[in-house]
Amino acid sequence: MDDKKEGEAGKSIRSNVMANGILQFLNYAFPIITLPFVGRIIGTQEFGVINFYSVLVGYFTLFVIYGFDASATRRVPELVKRTSDLKVFFVEIQSSKILLLLIAASVYSILLVLIPDGNEHYKVAWSTFAVAAGWALMPNWFVQGIRRMKELVWLNIIPKTFFLVLIFLLIRSVNDSYLYPLFISLSTILSAFLSLLYLRLRLKMPLKIHFNRSMFHRLWSERLVFLSSLINNLNQTVSIIILASFVSYSQVGIFSLGWRMMNVIQVLVSVPILQALFPVLGVQLRSNIQEGTKSLNQSIPLLLIIVTIASGSLWLICPWLIDFFFGPEFIDAAGVYQLIAFLPLISVLNHLIGSSFLLNLGYDNDVLRVTIVASVTAIALNLFLISSYGLKGAIVALILTEIILLILYSGMCKNRGLKFWNINEWKLSLVLDHLKR
Repeated sequence: MDDKKEGEAGKSIRSNVMANGILQFLNYAFPIITLPFVGRIIGTQEFGVINFYSVLVGYFTLFVIYGFDASATRRVPELVKRTSDLKVFFVEIQSSKILLLLIAASVYSILLVLIPDGNEHYKVAWSTFAVAAGWALMPNWFVQGIRRMKELVWLNIIPKTFFLVLIFLLIRSVNDSYLYPLFISLSTILSAFLSLLYLRLRLKMPLKIHFNRSMFHRLWSERLVFLSSLINNLNQTVSIIILASFVSYSQVGIFSLGWRMMNVIQVLVSVPILQALFPVLGVQLRSNIQEGTKSLNQSIPLLLIIVTIASGSLWLICPWLIDFFFGPEFIDAAGVYQLIAFLPLISVLNHLIGSSFLLNLGYDNDVLRVTIVASVTAIALNLFLISSYGLKGAIVALILTEIILLILYSGMCKNRGLKFWNINEWKLSLVLDHLKR
């Protein structure tokens, strides 16, 4: 690759990183901006209810997305010069997501009957589930693959700003708590519609649903990537589901606020960079594993530095932030966050090894086995520690799960003869020099 092409690639990566950061912030803007307002009105009990169903629906959303943000995104660059094939692929993936949404809605409706207090919170439950419809329509996987994420920023800003204003205007009592997840869902659905309209008008992508044998074959072939993404999410969120079975929703609310503060670092800092790097690293690794691994390792120190600064800063000010914005009723959440503030560092490494490295090399089965072992361990740890120690047990289980996952991934690389760690490339000067090109 000559200097000009390297410069263009670097510019594309930086542009995608910035656009991803903005879009991730917009997707997380409701919790960041509105949670203090909503939390003071509805209190810890209803706050816990909302977060419980948010985590529960998160599993269904992952089912609808089906890992296409990884598997389909890495396929798009290979088809970008074959327009007709690219359009067929686009319809196939979007149709798959619609089918998965219909299945998810059916299973969710049955599950709500089985949850002891599901009927009492049906408004919150279904208002939250509607976000899955938005992600079923959302074409981010495609736009990420063609590296044009920056063109979708305004299509997300406008609807999210509109519904954010509605939250402040319309939520006045605990009885209005369902409006919070409803407006989040509606903003996602509207953003998805606008994004699809953009792709239709600008890139002439077909907007239709077509169920065929090829689609079902793809769903079957991509099942391992989906299961890996689902299980990876389970490792961090199962604590909230199990916690709700042993403690009050108020305690769930305290834990989930501390957990959400940790997610601020992951969603706004590490995830945009990792998502922007994913398709680029995939091409490099599949064409030359040595050079791809070198580039991947050069990304590690910068990522760790950025995440450390962000986590450390939030660690210092989180007690003041929670007391000022949420009130003394939520102050225990500061202690929860301060105990898990370092986890984004481990999560970054787990993502780099599992998704950026192993999945891009096609080790889907191995990644699935590792994540299954980690998830079974996470469930066992949470059941034992939460039943014995409550909220503190959930914190310990969350920490141990991430550490165990890192150990398992590293062991797998060693067993497969793959050299992921290359400390010689962990030089910040190399990263900065690479980004300047």
